[in-house]
Amino acid sequence: MHDLPDTTPSVTEVQRTAHAWVIRLTSGSALPSDRAEARAWCEQAPEHQRAFVEARRVWCLSAYLAEPPAAVRPSSRRMWAMGIAASLVLGLGVAWMQRMALDADYYTGTGERRQVVLADGSHITLNANSAVDVNLTGDGRRITLRKGEALFNVTPDPQRPFSVQAGAFNATALGTIYAVRREGEHVDITVRRGRVAVTDGPDTLTLGVGETVAGRADGLGAKQRVDVDKSLAWEQGRLVFELTPLAQVLEQVERYRPGIFIIRDPRLGALKVSGTFQLDHLDEGLATLEKVFPLKIERYTNYLLVVSPKT
Repeated sequence: MHDLPDTTPSVTEVQRTAHAWVIRLTSGSALPSDRAEARAWCEQAPEHQRAFVEARRVWCLSAYLAEPPAAVRPSSRRMWAMGIAASLVLGLGVAWMQRMALDADYYTGTGERRQVVLADGSHITLNANSAVDVNLTGDGRRITLRKGEALFNVTPDPQRPFSVQAGAFNATALGTIYAVRREGEHVDITVRRGRVAVTDGPDTLTLGVGETVAGRADGLGAKQRVDVDKSLAWEQGRLVFELTPLAQVLEQVERYRPGIFIIRDPRLGALKVSGTFQLDHLDEGLATLEKVFPLKIERYTNYLLVVSPKT
């Protein structure tokens, strides 16, 4: 058995409202006006959208755990209602990305990768769902990573330092190729070539080839060794996993294909996956999972995929 830890946070008013909207939209009796009002509420602030997405995930998991073991297949009505909620979330994500296009200098959407050549000859490769701002001046090259992940191939110029700001953390290249990933205030920096100076306020450390460091709310962690080719395989159109829990694998897949996954049994989410997914053939990778593991993946609407134990 896999016991789930008690990580219940204190509930804010925004979270209460988000849960109320999710319950309403998945009740089976939601009206078009309800969906319009929910969309308007989510668009009021970024924290509203984040709370709504999290509430949807929590509600889906709780709903399934509450079902009796005999209920092998949820009713089509419930799944259709959940499909509507999933479509709403995806629609909000698209609207959010469109607004980001007006603000960020460069961005990518779901499943999209993009390479940008800067005026100084440096290259930025954006992973899916990522956004950066670029500020090139006579005395420096400053990149702000708003969200997602990017690989930086830096043209050396001692007179114009190249730095990437991601939340509270700054990564300055010392003639190098390195990647920065940001999810909220969580940041990871990985070096493929050269060296990178990483700072968090007064704290500084230098990363070399094949090293990575994580930045969290409590500051910089210790640097670690990493298989760079495996960690940055997305640049070559691949996702490589080694004994990675299935739940984390599917979270990564969601970045590259439209739709969401719901895992009905937490024990499935804990299954360890090793292998390579081709980003251009993700559905083939999902089919392989069904062959290797005791699970099945059912599709309800184009945006909702449910992972269940194979019977």
